[in-house]
Amino acid sequence: MAGKRSLLAILVSAALITGVIGHVPNAAAGKKKRVERTEEASYIGSSGFRGTVEGTCDAPPIACVRLPIEAGDKFVSVEVVDSAGQPVWASVYIHGYSDGHDVHEHVCGASDKPFKLSPGLTDLVVTMTQTTGGATSPCVGPATAGTVTATFSNLP
Repeated sequence: MAGKRSLLAILVSAALITGVIGHVPNAAAGKKKRVERTEEASYIGSSGFRGTVEGTCDAPPIACVRLPIEAGDKFVSVEVVDSAGQPVWASVYIHGYSDGHDVHEHVCGASDKPFKLSPGLTDLVVTMTQTTGGATSPCVGPATAGTVTATFSNLP
């Protein structure tokens, strides 16, 4: 009888070990996948010089674009392609937009990294400015006409 109990104990132990090992959570399975979507809009001209008319977006596509933000969009990368073929300055309103004096980020041609969007925004405003702001790259400017492409994502 002791032999049967030993065999039974080995089988039960093997089943438990196999069951436990077979149910170890896969670390990669819980990792979120990056989801992207792209919006594009055209603009004409720039919105003026810093300290004068900078940043107004009253009549898109004149000097600015408005791009819809959807549920799940947490970050955005921006690229501005001007018909003159040179990189141009742009202000990216990732915290909201009211009159052009809101806190914003600057880019010269394209963002260096994705910007985190403030929660609750329904649209992203990008104005073509002639300002250095906080952009880190040299920029020729001014904007003439072109396209703004925004890549929205759930992860940076």
